[in-house]
Amino acid sequence: MIDFELSDGDKTLVDEAREQATLARKYARYYDQNENVVPPRELEEAIGRPDPFQQRLEMGDKISGKAIVEALLHMEFFRGDVVPLRVPKISLGNYVLESVGTAEQIERWGKTRIAIGITEPGAGSDPSRISTTAVYDAAKDEWVINGEKIFITYAEDADAVMLFARAKGPDGDVNLTTFLIEKGTPGFEVGPQVKKMGIRAEDTAGLVFQDCRIPAANHVKANFKTVFEVFNFSRPIVAAFGLGTSKALLDFTTEKLAEVGFVPEYGSGTAAQTAVVDRLLDLEAEYEAAWLSVVRAKWMEDTTGGVKVEASSAKAMGGMAARRITQGCLELLGNISLTEGELAEKWFRDARISDIYEGPGEVQRLIIARHLLGYSQKDLR
Repeated sequence: MIDFELSDGDKTLVDEAREQATLARKYARYYDQNENVVPPRELEEAIGRPDPFQQRLEMGDKISGKAIVEALLHMEFFRGDVVPLRVPKISLGNYVLESVGTAEQIERWGKTRIAIGITEPGAGSDPSRISTTAVYDAAKDEWVINGEKIFITYAEDADAVMLFARAKGPDGDVNLTTFLIEKGTPGFEVGPQVKKMGIRAEDTAGLVFQDCRIPAANHVKANFKTVFEVFNFSRPIVAAFGLGTSKALLDFTTEKLAEVGFVPEYGSGTAAQTAVVDRLLDLEAEYEAAWLSVVRAKWMEDTTGGVKVEASSAKAMGGMAARRITQGCLELLGNISLTEGELAEKWFRDARISDIYEGPGEVQRLIIARHLLGYSQKDLR
């Protein structure tokens, strides 16, 4: 039997994350209105406070599992706002390095924050169309990189980027593979912050590589399959972000409705509820269902490690739920949802992206369908 009841250790970390999220919420509107300002890696309120993400790694069997707690913490931190008291020390590029990097590469770059560079102007959800090139220069034992990446998270603040490129090696073969490129490398430029509808506080920019030369040792040699296995672990986290944001708006909506007398009677059937309360209960139920999907995917990660379809299910369900819950909350709130005096409209904007990035819901449903029907990517596109 699967039991998703939180342990005492889980609750301790979740409570701390929720308190930190409340402290960080004071910065929400500032960074929303000043999207060219990248938040610091640590806000002053973080001084003297524990890091729950680090604590979970040291608590052993006191918690339900490292992966499960990771998802729970993301839900809590993003219930405050996009800006946490501390920005995570690592990013997706670090997971690629840990998966396939040599001992020397991990020793050299393992403690740096590494963004991941995949998306291009003509290659979003279809990595097979990537056009960024890496050509090997045998005379200098270097790779020459040319191309452009867009919508890269932590583009400005990261120490390096794990670049996915089409490489032409010494033998003439062309393969999709990865290269680690450090900030400050000649020919590597970071563009301006992207103007976005929501999550404006998140560091998002483009990257340009023009005759950028890197040593052969910077070839990390991850292939298509290895790179995208990383997303099996990150997709439920993106869903957790969306659910955290939507839960903030759901809680706010519940409080505002209670102020004017609309309070759910959980012991009564739908016939005893008003239409407004009935709608609120539907939104709560959708949140709970998506929450279970995310936690189940992370439970499987902790216990079996095989989570491709479950990760896609969590991402598709969590992203859709975040979009529908926030839309429904704005409809229930009415005019109060349109003023910047409250964060409701901001949370609505922030949650929309969770159904799009790191694989849109439509792509996740394709992955699930291929699994159920036994089709390959060529069979069902």
